[in-house]
Amino acid sequence: MNKDQIRKHLDDAVEKQVPDVFDEIENKIHKAEKSGYRDKVVKPSNVSTLTKKRTLYKRLSLVAAACLICIMTVMYTPVLASLQGLYDKIFSSEHIDDAGVRTAIYEGLGQPIDQTYYDKKHDITVHFESVMTDDKETKLLLTYQSDSTDLKNYYIDLFEGVSSIELITENGQRQTLDNVGWGSEYYDSEENKKAEALSFESIKEYEGQNIRLEIKNLTIWDEGRGSVQTTWPIEFTLNKSATSDRKTVEVNKEFTFKDETYTVNKVEFSGLETRVVVSGSDIKPHIGPDGNRYHVLSKLEHQFLHARKNDKEFGYIVDESKSGVFLESAGERIVPIFSKGEVEGAPDEYIMIFAPVKDRQDTILEVGEDIKIPLTK
Repeated sequence: MNKDQIRKHLDDAVEKQVPDVFDEIENKIHKAEKSGYRDKVVKPSNVSTLTKKRTLYKRLSLVAAACLICIMTVMYTPVLASLQGLYDKIFSSEHIDDAGVRTAIYEGLGQPIDQTYYDKKHDITVHFESVMTDDKETKLLLTYQSDSTDLKNYYIDLFEGVSSIELITENGQRQTLDNVGWGSEYYDSEENKKAEALSFESIKEYEGQNIRLEIKNLTIWDEGRGSVQTTWPIEFTLNKSATSDRKTVEVNKEFTFKDETYTVNKVEFSGLETRVVVSGSDIKPHIGPDGNRYHVLSKLEHQFLHARKNDKEFGYIVDESKSGVFLESAGERIVPIFSKGEVEGAPDEYIMIFAPVKDRQDTILEVGEDIKIPLTK
């Protein structure tokens, strides 16, 4: 968002006399401060004293806020990048078929990166937006677009493509990071722009360190698999705002579904997802005649995927006309994250992954129409 857009947004708020606009901006700036930018923020309290008793003073405070943001625009601090991110609708929209990403953005999780890399050879401009990580997963949000290269069939496919992502530490150690599920992407044909929410293994252990990530090669899916040889680098210090904790609750509850017995072993709560780990009488590895191990879907897994629908515009979504497996929390249904359907557990376990829950003290697993298993009570 440029300076004129920010000024217009605040001016409109003044005209409409929206009382909480300045409060919201102040709260967002405080959140940014807590993200590690305390020394770079000009606090609204330094511009004017906030009072909620007189409408006139509120209006003056809003004007002061506009001046503040204009000053921050000139400074172009990471805090401004964070504020700008509030108005980026790509990753918080339904076009990203990972409800965990959308929830995390809504909750203000993640560390702004705000770096741009230009791939001159392929005329692709890459913008790295933010990163968030917990004990088992990292999300890297980025966009890339081009004026001359058609990106429709271009993907950063870490799952089954030729793409990969490498981590280089401060001391020069290099490792390839494993994917977690497929990730989520959206293509805007009008802008010839791709948005990617990459999902790969945790980098939380590197908090406080300067690290470098390198995306290697693009995958082309068009009547077969092709590749584009390239490297897209970013370098940053991973700070605390990027990291969150994962809480594990042991459950050990049995239920029967279609004559098979299952046990919910544990549930893992995170700001990025909710994992329910299950074992069962038909969840086990199958060894073929060739000696290789094959995955055979259990009845529970069939039920989990029963409600999955592949929508051309929004990716993998829930088919509301079909039953499936869901969570219930705070009176709301929590949907599966189907883009993580290939996350593997132990050989005798099945992992079902859902969006983050609002109330971890009151979470229920719903299987089909009739089965409900309290997970935390």
